[in-house]
This record gives sequence, structure tokens and C-alpha cells, in this order.
Amino acid sequence: QTQSVDEKFLRKVLQAIEENIENELYGVEELANDLNLSRSQLHRKLKALTDRSPSIFLRAVRLERAKELLEQKAGNASEIAYMVGFSSLSYFSKCFKEQFGISPRNI
Repeated sequence: QTQSVDEKFLRKVLQAIEENIENELYGVEELANDLNLSRSQLHRKLKALTDRSPSIFLRAVRLERAKELLEQKAGNASEIAYMVGFSSLSYFSKCFKEQFGISPRNI
């Protein structure tokens, strides 16, 4: 099956994020560098494809992974927050609740 250029691009984005998911310092700048794009190119492409800015997209991927890990009972909320690159547990909880409508402790 042939993949569109956009699908390949999104796969590369997700792969880069997955490879660096534990690194709390991995952000938009690093993602753009890994993809050989400028920040503004990355912003334009991701916004066009996902309707999310790179920082929101990156955070959403981290939170999705956190949700999977919580459902697999891979650790408690604070351990998992660090596993997916959040250094602040309160910020992690706030973002998690925003995205899923439930506290990470309730999964």
C-alpha cells in the first residue's frame, strides 16, 4: 500500500517523538532539527495536517502514551509522568485531565 507524503511525514514526526519521549527537554526545536525542518516549516506542516501546533501535538502524543502506560499499570501517575517527559506532576495532571476529561489517578 502506498503512503502519501503526509502520512510518511506524520510517521516520521511520531517516530521522532517516541524515540525521545522520556526526555523532558525534547521540544519543538529538537523535533524540527530531527526532521531537518525549521520551526516555522514544522509549524505550518503539522498545523495543516493535524490542526495542532507542534507543541500541542507533542504534548498530545506524550499524554496518549501516558494513558496507555496507565492502562497497562506500568507505574503510578507520577512515575508515568516522568516516563513520558513531564517534569511537573501537577502540569501533567492538568494536561491529562484537559485531554481525556479524567484525572490520571482515576485510570
